[in-house]
Amino acid sequence: MFWIVSIQIRRNLLLSREKYKQAVDRLPFIKVAIIGDIILDEYLKGEVNRISPEAPVPVVHVRKTDVTLGGSGNVVSNLRAIGVPCIVFARVGKDSNAKVIRDLLLAKGVQEEDIYFFTSPNIPTIIKTRIIAAHQQVCRVDREENKPLSPGEEKLVLESLKEVLPSCSGIVLSDYDKGFLTKGLIPEILSLSKEQKKFVAVDPQVNHFFLYKEAGILTPNHHEAGRALERKLEETEDVELGAIELANKLEAKYMMVTRGEKGMSLYERETKTFHHIPTVAREVYDVTGAGDTVISIFTAFYLAGLNALEASKVANAAAGKVIEKLGAATVSLEELEKQLVKMGVLS
Repeated sequence: MFWIVSIQIRRNLLLSREKYKQAVDRLPFIKVAIIGDIILDEYLKGEVNRISPEAPVPVVHVRKTDVTLGGSGNVVSNLRAIGVPCIVFARVGKDSNAKVIRDLLLAKGVQEEDIYFFTSPNIPTIIKTRIIAAHQQVCRVDREENKPLSPGEEKLVLESLKEVLPSCSGIVLSDYDKGFLTKGLIPEILSLSKEQKKFVAVDPQVNHFFLYKEAGILTPNHHEAGRALERKLEETEDVELGAIELANKLEAKYMMVTRGEKGMSLYERETKTFHHIPTVAREVYDVTGAGDTVISIFTAFYLAGLNALEASKVANAAAGKVIEKLGAATVSLEELEKQLVKMGVLS
């Protein structure tokens, strides 16, 4: 009996190689608007040889400095890594870090005309500095001011979105609760997207959870989903009941709850169907940015023609690959195909 069950599960995980290849071929021809809180991630990497005489803290001798795109920028990085064109909506400050972010986006292949920065003169560009020694984070320094957009700024965002939305295949709302996605802006974006029949994927913030009405998919982790419902979602039955409740309240097409080492659970509201997809990582080095990878890869492959379950399998494989890397990493199409083959998902 156990052998038969295992075979049934394996068949359920299979994805047609031909259909997958067709989706990959379509990726350069879809376009995704990423709207959310962009962050500049700075890494100061060095070594520790002594403790400071001024305080009981390590002295890090910095050998290397790296900067990367964080927040919604990591969604852009994941999409660009598989060749998906992007339009970027974000708020930055009137400072040199805004130019650094723009240059990083251009280096990823985002077109200049597809970068919509809204500059707030009294708000700095968000920068998170991580100090790392011997592959371990010693501390993190955040420089930010979490103030919501003004009504006038919200209006400018919507006017720009109206202009470009017809050329988009879908939208990702990447909400880090830093003030760009406001309580006034979120419903307007969803209303506009519904009018133009654009698929919207949401990486939600608990504070805004019930504003994402009629989104295509929400991808909270089980902690976030639990906080939204004010209860813990630990066991599979709890996750199922929670996902059903959230999907019904929000009238969302899909609800995907990511569950760390337990994989992810996808609920399809129209068919009232659950799919539990096991995790694939054998060694976990860093889960930073894994949620960005999930929503990016799911959205790309769903818009490219895979169904929700198939796109979830691909996203699961991608997440399993990136958490084997240090930092907020991305996955290439070559790595992704190898991972799917290794998992036995591609038939």
